[in-house]
Amino acid sequence: MIASPLQTEPYALKSGEGQRLELAGSVVVIKATSEQTGGAFNLFEVTCSSDYTIPQHIHYVEDVVIYVLEGALTLFWGDEKKEAVVGSFFFQPRGTPHGFRVKGNAPARILCMTIPAGFDRFVIEEELLAPQSESEMVAARHKIEILGPLPE
Repeated sequence: MIASPLQTEPYALKSGEGQRLELAGSVVVIKATSEQTGGAFNLFEVTCSSDYTIPQHIHYVEDVVIYVLEGALTLFWGDEKKEAVVGSFFFQPRGTPHGFRVKGNAPARILCMTIPAGFDRFVIEEELLAPQSESEMVAARHKIEILGPLPE
């Protein structure tokens, strides 16, 4: 967990504002960093291309919240498959195997919150990677286990 004081000054970000990162088919804008929330949570706005997929994985430190703003997703929780459209909300407690793919031919835009904070550091480190083979090592350092491709 991040050991810093809680954010004591209000701040506001307009649409598109925040640290912008590009990760293999997605654009991530960090809306709330670990430092800004005193370690309480991270908030990301993520725009995913129409062919975007997150492999099945487990967060051992963070709970994950996803809210669909645009487009549609197919989410996987272990053996379960859920369809997500605009307005859908999903809470994935830490330790839950999960992943998703964008459904259809249109991109998707989501809000993703992780509780507690710290996932922003993983995302920043992921963007800096050159060889993709290092991705699993970075995930392991952040207590995330990559399980493999999503079921069909």
